[in-house]
Amino acid sequence: MAADGSVSSDRTELFKRMVFNILVSNDDDHLRNQAFVWSTSARGWRLSPLYDVVPKPQVATERFLHLSIGAHGRLATLGNAASHAAQFGLHIAETVEIIRHLALKVREWRKTFERLGASVQQCDQVATAFRRARDIGLDTVEALVS
Repeated sequence: MAADGSVSSDRTELFKRMVFNILVSNDDDHLRNQAFVWSTSARGWRLSPLYDVVPKPQVATERFLHLSIGAHGRLATLGNAASHAAQFGLHIAETVEIIRHLALKVREWRKTFERLGASVQQCDQVATAFRRARDIGLDTVEALVS
């Protein structure tokens, strides 16, 4: 049984994780990397904290996730994720805002890595994992609210 009042927020969080996986090329998004934990205070199951996210450097411009995410199956684009946002209980405006927000956060990945002690060489080794939102469909997503 889900914790009272948690289903909507957990569905939104799952959508955010899916978009994040797209932005960081985490193709290790299988079902065992999603879990639920018992909340004693809420007396029900809640989505677990995020874990096992591994940005994967890649050369290919077309990328795929492990799980199907939208109308185009496993294709790792923001437009594909947005195509099934309603299944997560999201309206178009919410969907676009979530994607924009995550794209802005992920864009700062290098500063965060360096602040946490990663070397320039280490950052360079994983740089191709972090995708530019405009290259993977942000314009298509933003057009949904125009």
